[in-house]
Amino acid sequence: MYELVLRKVLYAVLGLLSGALVAAGMFAFITMIGVVTRMAGRTKTNRYAMLYEDMVTIGATTGNVLFLYEPYLALGASARVVVGFFAGVYVGCLAVALAEMLNVVPIFARRIRLRRGLAAFVVVFALGKLVGGLLDFFVL
Repeated sequence: MYELVLRKVLYAVLGLLSGALVAAGMFAFITMIGVVTRMAGRTKTNRYAMLYEDMVTIGATTGNVLFLYEPYLALGASARVVVGFFAGVYVGCLAVALAEMLNVVPIFARRIRLRRGLAAFVVVFALGKLVGGLLDFFVL
């Protein structure tokens, strides 16, 4: 009996420590690619960069808690829409920051000899991501 309880406690501790390690790595990655500082710089709100970082941490923690305990929380459809919207904004910002860091769009535009319409090209990418996400969520 005590062996079973001890094993479950050990699994819980290992799970929490592993999750903390993965979360720390993810936040280090986000910091390394400069998502928060770049967004603060683009919006000319550099003085709020620390607040942005705090909100990313709080949002990721809240998202993990909601993800883990969703069966026990009675979230209505409107709450799911709000959570989904903010999760989409987060993933979109991360994807754009990665693409910008790797210079994917300029290199691709140069290879296909795109001279005009680069903004429309990026918007079409975003719309394609939106449609793919909606199809995955509602249809597949």
